[in-house]
Amino acid sequence: MTGTDTRDTTTPISWTRGRRDRPAPIAERVPYVELRLEHPSPEADRFGDAFFPDAVPYEYRDDRRVFYWRSVLPPDGPAPADWTGVCATTHGLRALTGDGARSPPLWTRDVTTGDGSVSGIDAVREIVVDGTVGGDSTLAAVRDYSEPSIAVRSVDADGVALETPAGSRTVAPGERTTVELPPQSVRLATDGESRTVTPRLRVRYPGRRTVYHPARGADAAVFPSFGLGLETLSNPVPVPTATGELDDRSLAAALGVDLSERPYPERVLWQAFAYGAFDPHRETEPRLSQPNDDLLRLENPATA
Repeated sequence: MTGTDTRDTTTPISWTRGRRDRPAPIAERVPYVELRLEHPSPEADRFGDAFFPDAVPYEYRDDRRVFYWRSVLPPDGPAPADWTGVCATTHGLRALTGDGARSPPLWTRDVTTGDGSVSGIDAVREIVVDGTVGGDSTLAAVRDYSEPSIAVRSVDADGVALETPAGSRTVAPGERTTVELPPQSVRLATDGESRTVTPRLRVRYPGRRTVYHPARGADAAVFPSFGLGLETLSNPVPVPTATGELDDRSLAAALGVDLSERPYPERVLWQAFAYGAFDPHRETEPRLSQPNDDLLRLENPATA
């Protein structure tokens, strides 16, 4: 640097119009329950490194939302019209239906530790030490872990009903609880040391939420529109940069997006959109489409 102020520098980034025939993103108002299975005693040996969380919950104009801006649902599963609710965990999102219990993902199965694949009694599981739904969790790799049987029996306006090794539990809307499960002995995958862990199931049931998510199986990302319309978006977009990096706040101002009118979580979504679409270091042109006036779809998001 020679003292030149680079804050007024702009990088023109061209974008292409996405396909009109792509499946619409999911926007379903359903009962929403969160589960975290934590194991506080072992020391974590892996930490998350995602810059933006997968799930962004917030309220905007009386709409209580949970925005899964990138895909976390498995590619196959029931259509949204058949959902009776959704269950969010540290390991993703699963649809709930009325045809029986569901066992949501709460640990990672059969981790490979570098000495070949593992299975059976000597399998390595990654268990959560300190968990975050839709964000980064701290993890520990262990052997001899006996997976507790946890199932969501039902979820409705009265509460979420669960089956656990500690018995049945029902959590009312707006409530949360912690269920301590039977302790067990495991071996740390790092050094083989035995350790007693006491799994704790943390349950939160916020109630009904509008869940946004890319179309099942899509590799696209979906965001609020932030008041933008592709019909009036310049092409190329003059992207403000500071010291060669995207200035997301200046980009918002240049495009007429008033972030002060948006709740903080939606400002996080703006950052994810801005970096996903208009990072000056992207190697390909962003491909944008607008399923409706309230949503933007980035069909080829940059790796976050």
